[in-house]
Amino acid sequence: MTFDPRATALAYLEAIRRLDLEAMRAFYAPGARVWLPGQGWLDPAGLAALLEGARSLLVDGICFAHEGAFACGNRAVVLTTCDSPLRNGRSYVNQFCFVFTFDESGKITELREYTDSVPAVGAFHS
Repeated sequence: MTFDPRATALAYLEAIRRLDLEAMRAFYAPGARVWLPGQGWLDPAGLAALLEGARSLLVDGICFAHEGAFACGNRAVVLTTCDSPLRNGRSYVNQFCFVFTFDESGKITELREYTDSVPAVGAFHS
């Protein structure tokens, strides 16, 4: 393996933090899929559409504070929280466990996001 799954996962989440959707898309392998609570399986374009919808509500992207990042083989797990100010004066606060699976070139083939969907619905759909 010529890449570091942990470092690649953290670099991906930095693109998400900045809501840099072009950079985000570059991390994915062809045919990749993303699983989100309450959404099920999406392709990366579907995830990008959700993030684009959230962009106008966030003050400065998604403010992650990583608690741990681990790698085993071609997988990485990142535990993180966010406290992201919203334009309405509130904040989007949540905890996440991201599980990444990479191909041999370091591209994401599968990403699973485990989180409580209630804070996201409250922040972005009310």
